Amino acid sequence: MEEAKIQKRYINHINNLIEQMSALFPEDINQLQKDYLVNNIKKSSLLLARSLQEDPAFKNLSFEKQCVYIQIMAEWSFHKEIDLFRSGIPPKYWRIVMQKIWYTTWEVMYACVQNKAPDNVVLSVVERYVNRTYKDAVEDLKNSNIITQETEEKAKGQSNIEKMAKEYLKERQAEKIKYYIKMCFILAIIGVLITALVLKFKIHGVIGILIVLAGYVFFSGERHY
Repeated sequence: MEEAKIQKRYINHINNLIEQMSALFPEDINQLQKDYLVNNIKKSSLLLARSLQEDPAFKNLSFEKQCVYIQIMAEWSFHKEIDLFRSGIPPKYWRIVMQKIWYTTWEVMYACVQNKAPDNVVLSVVERYVNRTYKDAVEDLKNSNIITQETEEKAKGQSNIEKMAKEYLKERQAEKIKYYIKMCFILAIIGVLITALVLKFKIHGVIGILIVLAGYVFFSGERHY
């Protein structure tokens, strides 16, 4: 399909998504796989953009709403393709699995548009059906004796989106611990200064005020987490 048939604003949005996703490639993905994935994200997203321009149900959506659907298609292409890279399934069968996922994603989103489903429902339903389609496609490969049971189990156990979520939570937890250590260090210094002031100048009344202020700074900062 020629890009000339797609409006430039769709192409720009797709290119921006690809640029953002390129920064999220896991370290175990090689350059050939990255190029293959980028190419597939672009193809599937452009096909959807074509539908958004021509299909009556999609065409009536605002451009901002259409961009949400393009992003859903691109993100699931990203995650499930990476799952396939790690699955042990021979590369020549990756596209077969992805074509089923792309078609399922389109069908689900189309049904959601027709039923005017809110974005949170769309995300939930697409996730459920994409994962189901992926597992069904893996089972089809096993039933056709293309992959072994071991490969089937390995493939079904892959979930890049869950792995990324766990890594994100781990990073956030590490940041939170660093924040607490920093604040405890600051409070310790404040405590030493308060003690020195009280002992030197006998200004007992200021100790309560400083403690309250220190506590306020600590707990107000904590709420950001």
